[in-house]
Amino acid sequence: PRDEDLGYELHLHSEELYGSPEARAADDYAAFIAQEHPEFDFIEALMGERTEMYYVPQMSPLPAALGVEAWAADRAVAEIARDDGRPFFGMVSFIGPHPPFAPPIPYNRMYDPDRMPGPVAGRIDIDHMDEQIPWMNRLIWADDISDGLARILRARYYGEISYIDDCLGRMLDAVDARGDADDTMVCFFADHGDHLGDHHAWQKESFFEAACRVPMLVSWPARLPGGRRCDELACLADLFGLATSAAGEADPRDGADLLGILGGSAQPRDHLVAYYGAPGGRRFKVMVRDRHFKYIFLANGGREQLFNVTEDPHERRELTAEMPQVARRLRSLAVQACDARGAAEALEAGGLRAFGFEARPAGRIYQFAGCRGVTGFPEQPADALGAYRRGRHGR
Repeated sequence: PRDEDLGYELHLHSEELYGSPEARAADDYAAFIAQEHPEFDFIEALMGERTEMYYVPQMSPLPAALGVEAWAADRAVAEIARDDGRPFFGMVSFIGPHPPFAPPIPYNRMYDPDRMPGPVAGRIDIDHMDEQIPWMNRLIWADDISDGLARILRARYYGEISYIDDCLGRMLDAVDARGDADDTMVCFFADHGDHLGDHHAWQKESFFEAACRVPMLVSWPARLPGGRRCDELACLADLFGLATSAAGEADPRDGADLLGILGGSAQPRDHLVAYYGAPGGRRFKVMVRDRHFKYIFLANGGREQLFNVTEDPHERRELTAEMPQVARRLRSLAVQACDARGAAEALEAGGLRAFGFEARPAGRIYQFAGCRGVTGFPEQPADALGAYRRGRHGR
């Protein structure tokens, strides 16, 4: 829930969509626009148009100084500058880079689409073995994107990243201005990637590298040497242990001790397991990743994939038939990982539970401004103009 108490002394919340007028009024960013810059409050989609425009290149309807990322950075800078003698902990979560790709001026014209790399794809029967990918493409209006349009979208995506990079830079400058900058840990990470056309896919929610391999950067000048790249396996479950270790009372819970791994006092993982979907359900899938190989099991159809991500980083060559012994070894690790509270439903007869393949019915998602009473396209096009015409004519 947007108003859940998460333990922070200050919690400012911004969302992508507002389902009701009350939700928009309660959103801290939308309220900032309404109160401080009412000339922009007429905009229904403050972060760009969605629905059929979700994967259409756009420009932000707001100037760079008023975008949601700049708003978040401004608030973070103000909080970092406050020094009451106590240690501090903060988290800033940026909505971008996220569709719709709508960087503000001038970030919208930083990158030439003709110089962008095109999507990387393998055989479509391998890329779409996870039936969620074509289903999602259709759902978010991305089932007919050409390579040329993909390059334009990637250019706008890069523009969003550069915009956020500038916002991050202002926050890091605020940290550096403090007297305890060297003893401040900064961690940068992401929740997921976007396929951006790779593997004939858009959006997220697969175990291809484009979707699930995300940044993880840690800076702590007093404790960690700079400029070091570590190839050990890490995941978002490690963040809790990272924060508690920095605070002086390490509690890794389900994660690994990253500071211990970096310092040589803890052993790195030899493999990593990730789940998606409800264990025991048709949409369940599990990934096992070791230093060189990635194994994926899809409960819908009981299908498997194996990739050597060291030799084949773009995951174009599926190896289950060629390397059955590797697939068996990683599958057994998946079984072991699922033999736990909350995941055992994914098992059946000592193995991973499989279902006969069933394609999902195709559909569309409509993401209009529910806060303004807009829920979809009208049956009669002229019906969309009713409120506008009444307002224009004063009736």
